[in-house]
Amino acid sequence: MNQKRQNQGMTKMKSKTNPALRLSKLWQGLCKWPMNDESGITSQQGAMFGMDARIALIVAAILTAAGGVTIMSRLESSKVQAAEMQVEVLKEGLTRYYQAVGINTLPASLDELFRAGNLTDPSLKRDPWGNPWEYSRTTTTVRIEDTPITMQLAVISSRGKNAIGESAQINSENDFNAWVAGGDDLGTKYTSRDVEMQRLQEYRARAQLIIDKLEAMESASFLEAQNTCSAGAGAPEWCTNIDGKNYTLFNYYPKSDSDDTTGVVYYSDKILSQKIYASGNLAEMQQLMIDLGLPSSYATDPWGRVLMFSPNVTGRTDPPFSASLCFSSGENCLARAVN
Repeated sequence: MNQKRQNQGMTKMKSKTNPALRLSKLWQGLCKWPMNDESGITSQQGAMFGMDARIALIVAAILTAAGGVTIMSRLESSKVQAAEMQVEVLKEGLTRYYQAVGINTLPASLDELFRAGNLTDPSLKRDPWGNPWEYSRTTTTVRIEDTPITMQLAVISSRGKNAIGESAQINSENDFNAWVAGGDDLGTKYTSRDVEMQRLQEYRARAQLIIDKLEAMESASFLEAQNTCSAGAGAPEWCTNIDGKNYTLFNYYPKSDSDDTTGVVYYSDKILSQKIYASGNLAEMQQLMIDLGLPSSYATDPWGRVLMFSPNVTGRTDPPFSASLCFSSGENCLARAVN
C-alpha cells in the first residue's frame, strides 16, 4: 500500500518536473474519447474540448479560404478602379494633343501622346492587367451654331482581366454612337465637341477683329481721299465730278491677288503703291495682319486653316465694294463666299 502511494507520488513529481509529460497528457485529454482515466466526467470534457478544437480548425480553414477570395476580389476591384481612372487620364491627353499638336486631327496611336509630351507617366502605356490599350478613331462633319465643323471621335478601352478585346473598333459616327464595352472590357468615348465649341468662339472673335481693322483702314483712307476731293477747284484729277461735286470712287481695301476684276481702280497713293497681298499664302497673310495692327497668328484660325482675303468679292468696278475673308485648308473658300 505504502509502495503504491510512493509510486503515485513519484509519478506526480515526474509530471510536475517533466513538461513533455504534461503536454502529452494534455494532448491525450484533447484528442482521445473515451479516456482511460478514473474520472468519466474528465474524459467527457476532454473529448468535447477536442471536438471543439477540431471544429474551430475547420471553421478557421473555411474563413481563411473565404478571406483569400475576398482579398482577390478586392484586388480585382482595385484594378478596375485604376483602369477607369487611367482611361480618363488618357482621354485628357487626347484633348491636349488635339489642341496643341494635332490641331485638326487626333493621334494615329496613343504612343504619340507620350512622344509629344502630352503624357509622361510610362505606366499609362498599359492597363492594370499589363495589356496595351485598344484605340480607334474617326471623324464626322457637324454643324455647331450653323457653322460646319469636322469633329473628332475616338474610343479608348481596356481588354480587362481576360486580356481578350471584346469591344468593336469604330470607323464611322454610327459606330461611335453605338459603341459599348463588350465582355469584361471597360473604356470611354472621346469627342472633340467641347474643344470645337471653344474654337468656334475664338474663331468668331478673331474674324470680327480682322473685319473691324479692315473697315477702319478702308474708312480712314476713304475719308482722307474724300476730303481731298472736296477741296473744290483744287481737287486732284482722280476725283470724279458728279452733279457738280467731286467724289472718290476708288476701292480703299488692301488689295490682294484674289481680285482680278477689270476696270476697278485702287487709290494709287494709298493702295497701288503698297503691297499686293497673296491671298491664302501664310507669310503674306501674316504680313497683312501685322499691317492691320493684329498678331501674325491671326493669319490662321484655331483649326490651322490659312486666311484668304478678297477686297472685292462681288467683282464691282465702282462703289460700294465688299471685302470678304475666310480660312482655307487648301481649297478656294472665297468661291463659297460669292455663292
